[in-house]
Amino acid sequence: MNLPARCLAVLCALGWGTASALAADFDCPRVTVIVPYPAGGAADVAARLVADRLEAGLKKSFVIENRPGATGNIGTAAVVNAKPDGCTLLVNAAVLATFPSSFSKLGFDPVKDLAPVGGIGVTPTLLVAPKSLPADDLKGLVQLSRQRPDGLSFSTAGYGLLQHLAVEEMAQRTGGKFVHVVYKGGAQAATDLIAARVDFGSFAAGSVIQFVKGGDLKPLAVVQPIRSDLMPEVATIAEQGLPGLDAGVHFMLYAPAATPADVISLLNGELNKIIGDPALKARFASIGYDPTALTPDAAAAIMRKTGEVWAPLIKRLNIKLD
Repeated sequence: MNLPARCLAVLCALGWGTASALAADFDCPRVTVIVPYPAGGAADVAARLVADRLEAGLKKSFVIENRPGATGNIGTAAVVNAKPDGCTLLVNAAVLATFPSSFSKLGFDPVKDLAPVGGIGVTPTLLVAPKSLPADDLKGLVQLSRQRPDGLSFSTAGYGLLQHLAVEEMAQRTGGKFVHVVYKGGAQAATDLIAARVDFGSFAAGSVIQFVKGGDLKPLAVVQPIRSDLMPEVATIAEQGLPGLDAGVHFMLYAPAATPADVISLLNGELNKIIGDPALKARFASIGYDPTALTPDAAAAIMRKTGEVWAPLIKRLNIKLD
């Protein structure tokens, strides 16, 4: 009887010691979560939802700090250069991994200088069109573009975004004739698309999903390998004959690269509890996110793959964002 009791005591001591070590390494008066975009956008809302729950779970003060500018690079650089103690974190997208190709003077290496903590959510890329467009799927879109002398015009919320790159890659693979009409932001782009001033659009799902559900736009495809829970009735681009193309925008939580592994592990464990909460899934759906729990290694792998997949296209098109 004494041996099990001693074992239990040892296990408890080990558990207490591990928790104490983690707490000692993660000794922050407060945790600052930098969102490198203006307040009120989907990334900001998602960050606040996650930060509120991290605060409750870890019993620490979490503060959101918006630092927009330079396509998110100002806020990102602030985290890259922060003390690697877990007290300064970043919410940003894995598309960061393409920035060494699209910025000539970035000043940091997103893959080497940031440590992914885990996943927050994926914003799917959705191809949409006015109801009047005589094409209802990818095949019809490509065929129609070949029939028209000037091809088909398409809109996005910005030059060089994954939504733009996805259509350029589609054109390359299918022989479709697509002409990019650049907008600065999704609101005007969506308005002009509804009015059929542009033939079709490629957008983050959150910016157009309300127009699809309201009947103002029709969906053509989701640009990712599997269907999105946000719009499960919409076929993927892979189902429509174009596999291997994923333009889902993965938002993640990051720390500076040298942050201790045990701090990353502690944050990841709590983050994954949050992301798995059904109540959060409902809130994320309202801003166009599919919640995605990831290990740090899986998040890092997505970062690397994003850079590897899209960098050649960025270089071929000579896209420069600075």
